[in-house]
Amino acid sequence: MAIHSSSNQDDSSKRAMPSYFNLPPLDVSNAFPQATPASVFPPCASDYFQFDDLLTPEEQAVRKKVRECMEKEIAPVMTEYWEKAKFPFQCIPKLAALRLAGGTIKGYGCPGLSILGSAVGTAEVARVDASCSTFILVHSSLAMLTIALCGSEAQKQKYLPSLAQFQTIGCWGLTEPDYGSDASALKTTATKVEGGWILDGQKRWIGNSTFADILVIFARNTSTNQINGYIVKKDAPGLTVTKIENKIGLRIVQNGDIVMKKVFIPDEDRLTGVNSFQDTNKV
Repeated sequence: MAIHSSSNQDDSSKRAMPSYFNLPPLDVSNAFPQATPASVFPPCASDYFQFDDLLTPEEQAVRKKVRECMEKEIAPVMTEYWEKAKFPFQCIPKLAALRLAGGTIKGYGCPGLSILGSAVGTAEVARVDASCSTFILVHSSLAMLTIALCGSEAQKQKYLPSLAQFQTIGCWGLTEPDYGSDASALKTTATKVEGGWILDGQKRWIGNSTFADILVIFARNTSTNQINGYIVKKDAPGLTVTKIENKIGLRIVQNGDIVMKKVFIPDEDRLTGVNSFQDTNKV
């Protein structure tokens, strides 16, 4: 029986391969002239389901404004940042100008949109880039809405106006390394001390956390065993946030691991409207 060396096998396999294996990469634009790169987002050509007829003039204006900005200003840079898995901070002023942050919240510098108007605006962002819409949803529909629904009047006055302008960025910390889908079983603790609380624990997969100025954190009250909410500043001693690397999806979103070791939170930053896990349903 003849025994072939590996080199002979490699040579024979090369000879057996079709000739196109050795050709240069295909120019997709030549092969498919109708295709467009991700940085050139195709305009919406029709309203087949006559969706516009369901919208008020104000809601139509939101849709038009967001669509134009996303197609012309945001789409051209998204591919580059997706490849780098970095966040395009230069886009934040453009997103702020859309007046979507705060959504349906009325007052405190928020837009006070209708539920449909807020949803339409967010959908137009997601139509161009899902990572960008995730950034806005975490900031607006989680962090801001928690403060609006569960915070004191003083907390709303203090935090919402700058969040509505994207002058400060928020994130929302509920899930943990061991209890991602079973959030009610969280282990992060909040212990009452004079003048405030001490937070100890970890959070994982928290969007925006690597650069957020305000972190809305949920922890278990060691006295009542119930879930409470807290507003944590990014420079709080004992707080560490580390970016989760090598993601495949939503690469522009900056997800992080949060570690809290004896982080002190003053009483005024305890969210008085969160006294059990059921209170998170308000958001």
